[in-house]
Amino acid sequence: MKKLHASALAALLLITTTAFAQSPKETADARVAAERWMKLMDTEEYSAAWNTGAASMRKDMPKLAWNLLANTVHLPLGAAKSRTFKSSDAIAATAQKPASITLTYVGEYEKSHNVLEKVTTVQEADGQWRVSGFSFSADAEKSAK
Repeated sequence: MKKLHASALAALLLITTTAFAQSPKETADARVAAERWMKLMDTEEYSAAWNTGAASMRKDMPKLAWNLLANTVHLPLGAAKSRTFKSSDAIAATAQKPASITLTYVGEYEKSHNVLEKVTTVQEADGQWRVSGFSFSADAEKSAK
């Protein structure tokens, strides 16, 4: 009986898991979208970043609010110097949400080093990958210790 319960639990976990194995093309397309978007952020083109973001991002935050927030949190880092891709994590589409891939980078900025950056991209109805979320934490090495 215990084996039956364990097998049923394992099957349930396999069926309900939201992670999926992203194809190399999906990951590459998501990376292109993320890196194009981060370039806009790096060059302080916040309105353009908002315009090219996912519909859900634009719906959740008006452009003016986005510009103010981006300016407030991004400018103190200083000019972007470099960025290194670290990993990607994918989540399968559901009836309520599109497929998404979160890409992790470590960025170097003029005033802050080892900045852990996470960019979430979604595949929208037109098949294009667009940025739906962005977060960062400065001095990622210190945070990991």
